[in-house]
Amino acid sequence: MRKVAFISDIHSNLEALNAVLEDAKSKKVDEIYCIGDLVGYGPNPNEVIEIIRNMAITSVMGNYDDAIGYEKDSCGCAYNPGRETEVGDESISWTIKNTTKENKDFLKSLPHRLTIEIEGVKILLVHGSPINYLLEYVKPSTSSERLKTLLKNVEEDIIVNGHTHLMMARHIYGKTILNPGSVGRTKDGLPGATYIILNIDNGVYWYEFVHVKYDVKVVVEKIVKVGLPVELATVLALGQTFDMGNAKNSEYTSNKKNEEPKFSI
Repeated sequence: MRKVAFISDIHSNLEALNAVLEDAKSKKVDEIYCIGDLVGYGPNPNEVIEIIRNMAITSVMGNYDDAIGYEKDSCGCAYNPGRETEVGDESISWTIKNTTKENKDFLKSLPHRLTIEIEGVKILLVHGSPINYLLEYVKPSTSSERLKTLLKNVEEDIIVNGHTHLMMARHIYGKTILNPGSVGRTKDGLPGATYIILNIDNGVYWYEFVHVKYDVKVVVEKIVKVGLPVELATVLALGQTFDMGNAKNSEYTSNKKNEEPKFSI
């Protein structure tokens, strides 16, 4: 039997990452995979990247890894106009300036998708969706029709994706879709970090979602000290985005069945 941990959306949160890694070690996890977004938002991009590199944790690319690695103006998210857009832009600009070239090169080297096989079970790792690798949100509310389109050409048994910062398990069309939530920036209203452990024994698998506490206050103080927007500290303290009153914050909208979705942060 193999015990595998999947982590995602670390977002430069060193304290949260260390807490999750320590928890996974205590649970005797055999290996760890990362579903992207190592950087962005938080105050420790280099330290997070270097842990992933030094521990040889296999990772796929997230939209923030792409944006920082290639020094883009945007992460590709459709922020709501106003302060949300400003916060996103300031976060990207700060992270680009404070991430080393060597670490940017590492982010650029990450694959957009990856298939692994463990104990006879094939697993697809992708930050967004099997069609839009970096940007599409696959959520508990994603329609069955959309999932049918996304899974049409997927041969793997399990799809592990991130990007939404929400824990999820869906079983549909003979596939299992899992989202470990977020290590560094939860959006479920509970401050802390989340990840998932997948147990696999000769083709049979079961999973457990894990919530880990860490010292949020330390990260909040770091965010303020380095000059990142204070709203990013608020997000960590609340365990949700500061504009949760706007329904567009966490959903995609589509006018027609199976139409390509418009993405929002």
